[in-house]
Formats: sequence, structure tokens, C-alpha cells
Amino acid sequence: MAILKVARMGHPVLRRKCSLIAPSQITGHKVQDLIRDMFETMTEYNGVGLAAPQVHNPVRLAIAGGEADADGNPRYRVLINPEITVLDEDRKLGMYEGCLSVPGLRGWVERPAKIRVKAYNEKGKLEEFTLEGFPAIVTQHECDHLDGVLYVDRITDTTKFAFEAEADRFLEHEDDDDDEDAEL
Repeated sequence: MAILKVARMGHPVLRRKCSLIAPSQITGHKVQDLIRDMFETMTEYNGVGLAAPQVHNPVRLAIAGGEADADGNPRYRVLINPEITVLDEDRKLGMYEGCLSVPGLRGWVERPAKIRVKAYNEKGKLEEFTLEGFPAIVTQHECDHLDGVLYVDRITDTTKFAFEAEADRFLEHEDDDDDEDAEL
């Protein structure tokens, strides 16, 4: 297992549409090694998800977290050749997203709050499941990478795009400040 180098915004691998992985190759040594190395890399950098192009492999493979198992431990899904269907286009969920490929920055992105995902897992089994809330956002973020899209492309209000320290100090609390001003 190895910690892989993470491509940063500006590297062309992050803007490529990724290639499909043949289902017959999923259980092979090459794909399995990549999955293990991606888990190790994601853990090393405290990520909640990681897509193969972020580690210089332009294939349709992502790991997405945000869920918890029955004991409350983090649960991650391996998604190979994922297809996303939006289940509620009108209901959006917004948050300040960050990315290992865009270090030190955060931006406000709104995404559909409920999706259906169809993908092969790490064992080569085709699965279909529904996600809502934070896990849905993480999965959409990681799957965007497979189409050459970064979260910065989805920011519609550039006043809500900042360095992490400033976002933590100012942006995430601006609604609180507005409420306090209204009461004065």
C-alpha cells in the first residue's frame, strides 16, 4: 500500500472525462491495488472522499464517505463506473465544500439533497442505493471529478469562496451576524 500524490487544481488530469473500468477488471490486482492506495491516501489527508483522477488515474473510480454504520463508525463506499440520478431537483442542500485537489480553500455549493446511485462496488457487484444529505453531497462531489468538474466550477456566489481559515472565521457565521444586526 502507498500514499499517492494528489493532483492539484491546474493539473490537466483533473479536467479529463475519465474512462470506464471493465467489470471484469474490478477484482484484478491493478484495480484492487488502486482502491487500497486511494483509501490510504484519503486517510492520510483526512479526506471524506477521493476520486481516481485526484491521484493521477483517469478512470471512473471514487470512494465516498459521509455515512455511518450501525455502530456510528464512518462508512465508505467504493464506486466504480457510477451513475447518479437526482431524485428531488427542487430540494437543494448547500455547504462550504473543500477538496484535497484545491487545498486551503472552501466555497459554498448547493447540490440536490437526494440521489440514487448505481455503481459497481470493490467486489465487482453492481449495486443501487439512495443517499440523502451529507453522503449525497460527498458522492456528487467525488463523481464530479470523474467528469472533470471541480467544486469551484459549481460556486455561483464568489463572495462565498475563501481560504479555510477565513471561511471558518467569517463566512460560516455571517447568517448569525445578520440575525444579531436585525435585533439591534
